[in-house]
Amino acid sequence: MTVQQHVLNWLYSVLTSEYQDVNRCYDGIARVLSSYPTLSPRTDVYTSPDGASALLVHLSGTLPVNFRGNTYRFPLSIWIPHRYPREPPIIYVTPTESMVIRPGQHVDQQGQVYHPYLVGWQQFWDKSTLQDFLAILADPPPRDLLLDDPLTVDIPPPSTVKAPPIPPNPEKDQLLRQLAQTLAYMRQQSRQQNDSSMAGLQAQRAAMEHAMAGVQSELGQLTQLSSVLSSNTNILHDALRKADGVIEGSANHARPDIDELLVAPTVVSNQLYSLVAEERALGDAIFMLGRAVERGKIPPAVFAKTTRSLAREWYLKKALARKIAQGMGMGLGPGGQY
Repeated sequence: MTVQQHVLNWLYSVLTSEYQDVNRCYDGIARVLSSYPTLSPRTDVYTSPDGASALLVHLSGTLPVNFRGNTYRFPLSIWIPHRYPREPPIIYVTPTESMVIRPGQHVDQQGQVYHPYLVGWQQFWDKSTLQDFLAILADPPPRDLLLDDPLTVDIPPPSTVKAPPIPPNPEKDQLLRQLAQTLAYMRQQSRQQNDSSMAGLQAQRAAMEHAMAGVQSELGQLTQLSSVLSSNTNILHDALRKADGVIEGSANHARPDIDELLVAPTVVSNQLYSLVAEERALGDAIFMLGRAVERGKIPPAVFAKTTRSLAREWYLKKALARKIAQGMGMGLGPGGQY
């Protein structure tokens, strides 16, 4: 089945920004989309078991499998790593609500697929393709062979079907031509402006020489002003000494409550102040819980339950603060803060 051109254009643009071997990735994914129309591509954030996150190409859909005369459609989720094809794809079985994952020879309890083909991928990465592996999954051996076969698999020969060609980029060529024309026009305009400004510069020079004489006259006036300022400086120093005495005398007074001093002009502003303070406190609490579970101070179950509750409250307060700030005409600052 032919893949739509706009999908191929989108796929190539995504691969050029993150992936190392763009052509091999494009070739492999395009072959899979052409062979399995039930799979659709998109980009999504993948979080590995060690907690690292990355934006990867994600193929999701169903894989048709013929077994004992019937066709079954198994839902799959395929993640393409940035170092593909040097690294194997990450594949999960994603059951619907009416399906149950039964851990077996090649699937664990989380639904991740472990297969001898994937195990030997890095050793034979130059011959391994996602299309060949999906063909292996779509053609399962008999059940007794599934239980007795050793964990070895022959690497199939590479497919001879040509992938769709890399799409041309006429927009880039057009933009380069427009840029060259614009730069040439700007250079010509700049030269004309420089030529026309020479007469004005000569007039400015004469005006500056005339102004120089005025500056000399003003310099004498400034000397007189300097003496006046010196007198005023002495007066200011006396006032500062008196102010220091007042400050020292007020040190014995009771310190005012900070909450009584920092009062917003409106009730809505006061509510926003309180929400932002509570939001920051919840964020600090979640961070400290993470440090505590890392050091073994609290069990993971308590951490998960408490963090889930705090995160829900933190999200609600942040959403309410954003809504109030937008109503007051405030914009987002760095880090999404107001």
